[in-house]
Order: sequence, then structure tokens, then C-alpha cells
Amino acid sequence: MRRSGADRATKRELPMKAKSVVVMVCGLFLVAVIAGWAAGQTAPAPAPMLPTPAGLETTVKGVLFSSWNYYKHQMPLNQSPKGSREKFELVLYAFDGPNVKATFDEMMARFFPAGGGGMDAEHATALQKEFDDKLRYYPDTGDEKAQAKLVYDWTWIPALATVTGIVQEKDGRKMLLNAKVTIENPKNASFKYPPDCMLQPDKPLAMPKEKPVDIKVTDALALKCVPIPPGTFIMGSPFYQLPRYQDECPHEVVLTKTFYLAEIPVTQEMWDAVMGADKDRSRHKGPKCAVEFAPFPDIREFCRILSEKNGRKVRVPTAAEMDYVGRLGNSSPCFQPKYASQRTNVGNAVVDVKTGRPSPWGIYDYPAWAVHAVSDWKAPNRPDKQVDPQGEPFESSWVYYDHAILAALKLDKPVEGMIMKGPFPAIHKGTNGFDRDRPNQHDRYGEDGLDGGNGRSWIGIFRVAVDAEPAAAPK
Repeated sequence: MRRSGADRATKRELPMKAKSVVVMVCGLFLVAVIAGWAAGQTAPAPAPMLPTPAGLETTVKGVLFSSWNYYKHQMPLNQSPKGSREKFELVLYAFDGPNVKATFDEMMARFFPAGGGGMDAEHATALQKEFDDKLRYYPDTGDEKAQAKLVYDWTWIPALATVTGIVQEKDGRKMLLNAKVTIENPKNASFKYPPDCMLQPDKPLAMPKEKPVDIKVTDALALKCVPIPPGTFIMGSPFYQLPRYQDECPHEVVLTKTFYLAEIPVTQEMWDAVMGADKDRSRHKGPKCAVEFAPFPDIREFCRILSEKNGRKVRVPTAAEMDYVGRLGNSSPCFQPKYASQRTNVGNAVVDVKTGRPSPWGIYDYPAWAVHAVSDWKAPNRPDKQVDPQGEPFESSWVYYDHAILAALKLDKPVEGMIMKGPFPAIHKGTNGFDRDRPNQHDRYGEDGLDGGNGRSWIGIFRVAVDAEPAAAPK
């Protein structure tokens, strides 16, 4: 019987299939033998995690800085990073990129809902943790000199950057190896920063219940002080914020008592009436303009006289109080556009106080072009929780002076009673002014009332705070 072509093809395929089965069985046997041998051997050490062409290359965009920003608060401020920058790395918080955008958008939707009006301390802490867990990368250029330069260049302030590199996990961290780092101009960056959701105006987490108090300056002059409710907030600035400075370490602060804050800076007519016109060093003259460059010994005397006259403790506010007031008790990041409607040109021209819009708590001229003085000595924020903080003690190694004030000493005689730090006048903290108008405490206000350059860099002003409880009668 003659077989069909199909039958002949089937007959030829059978031996071929049988051969394939034999080859597969032999291969499995060989694998089993090798596996059995390997089981009795010592496993080789894992190869170092090096960038390879097989790694996933990606591009992320965000806020770049040196990890020295994290550790700055753990060492005295006068310890320079120049001699130890090799201990630190580059850090990038991702805001954009093909592999992070969905995660970032989901986080923003949860933490910054439309019309939300700000975060409390708990939510701000949780957001920073999510940035740390999900969107923190460690770029490494692979070039020792280039890496060291980037680490040092972005130690003091962060930058916007685009980074392309090979992603590899190392010790639970997202590394970007063979990284190509491009620093971006914030005015025309290739991604949206800050995102619009972070620019929503803050709303007070609490409104004061007490009525304002009037502090008598003279028979004809009084200074209205508005109540500020107690609360808990995250002082400083989150690590993903730009601009920010390395001494603005975010940390929880609890203010347990109501206090009162002057609705306006102390004016020249108030200052002159109490201290005398001969002690008025203001550059921009006008009775209702803020007094400028007042030395701290004179400010303390001004507060003492008002305290005695009114039977209440009048003082300079602390850094924590001014930070808290500026952000209405919120813990959201402090981006400058949020405060534009309240910002005034006080300190930059002959401008009367109280000509701009007040905050919801009734505070005028804050922020201003000028630096607001606070009572704290200049020192970086501590990372730990603080209750009613008064700042670092003067003898602390964290408190420092600025050598630039030497120029001021050559031009102005030291004020009687001035506190010195070494050979130079000590420095107080100050609320960011000039073109950095946001409530975070970073700037400086010299004990001599100057900024370290005879008032050439920026101008200092001040306002007073009043304790809620009347001062105890002298015994």
C-alpha cells in the first residue's frame, strides 16, 4: 500500500522528537549533577554593586543637595565641611521623571488636597518620611573630583537638578550610578517646581480667643499687640524645599502658652519717644517708618521701659514664635509666593508700616524686605522636639559670630553693654528678609544692630512680644 506524503513526514518526525527528548533528559541530569556539586560548596561573596549596561537607566528631576544638610545639626556650626566633605553624599528628592511621576502625584493629592490650607505637624512629618522612603535618590557621578565638587557646592543651599543614571539598590537606598548631573535655573526649570498644590495659602489651624492688648508707649502713642494661640508645628524647612539653608533643620516645636505680638514693627516715632532721636540710626527716615539698625542693648532697654510702664513683660520674640506666626501655626513648606500678598517694602524704601495686607492673625509687614530680629542667638536648629524653646545658651559652641562684623567695628563704635562672642559682637537669628521673604529663621541680626557689613547687605527691624500673664509686682 502506498503511503501518503503526510504519513512519510510523520515517520521522519518521530526519530527527531525522540532525539530531542533524550537531549532534554541528559541536560536535566547534567544540571542536577552540577547543582548537587554546588550545594556542597561555599557560596562566593556577592559581587560589588557596580553600574553595568544591564542596569536600568532613568532620569529624575528634583531638589539636589549634600547630605551634610542632614548632619549639620549634629555638630557645632563652626565645624567647616571643607575638611570632611568626603563623608557626605549627594541626595536628590525626585519631583518628576518617568518612573516617579505617578508616585509623586499620588502623594501630592493626599497631602495637599485642593482648598486644604496647610498641614499640621503630624502630616508634615509623614510627608517627609514618604519623600525619604519613596523619592530619595543618591546620585554618584563615579568621578571622585566631580562628586566632591557637587557635594561642596550644594552644602549650604539646595539646587534644582536633572540627574540621569543607572538605578541600583544598595543597602536599601536608591543609587543613581554613573550619574550625569545638570543644575537647572529655577526661573526656567524643565519641570514644575514647586508644584501648584504646595503654593496654596496657609490657613490658621486655630484662631485666638483673647482680645488684643494695647501697650502704652507714651501718653499719645500705643502699640497694639494681637493674641497668638498656642500650638504645635514643624519649625524649620523640609529637606525638599528650595530655597532653604542648611541650618533650618525641621523639628517639632510646641508653644504651650498664648502670647501677644505687636501688629507692626516698632516705628521711629515710638523709638525716638522712648530712647531719643540720637539713638535712631534708621536709613529710611519717617515717623511711621520702622526703626532700623537698633542695637540689641538699646532694644533690651526699650523693652524694659515699656515693661515697667505697662506692668507686663515686654520682650523680643523668640525664633520659634516668629516662625510660628509667619506660617499661621501650619507646618507646610514655606515657599515665597505664598506670602506675596502680605509682603511689604518696609526696610527697602521710605514706607510707612501697616500699609499692606495683614495676615489672618492680624500681623502687618511680615514678611518684609528687612530682617526681623529675634532673641535667639544665631545657631542651627536642633533636630529634637522642643517645648517653648528659648534658643541655644550663649556659651554653647553652636552659637557663633560672623567675622564680617569686623568691618562694622572699624566704622561704628561698639555699643555700651554689647555682648561679644570672642573679639566680635554676637549674632542673633533673624527671620528671612530681603529677597528671601519666608518665615523660616536663618538670617542674622547683629548684637550691634548691623548685619556684618555695616548695614550694607540688609536692614534689621524689630517688633515686640508681650507675655499673656501680667508681670509680677516687685517685692
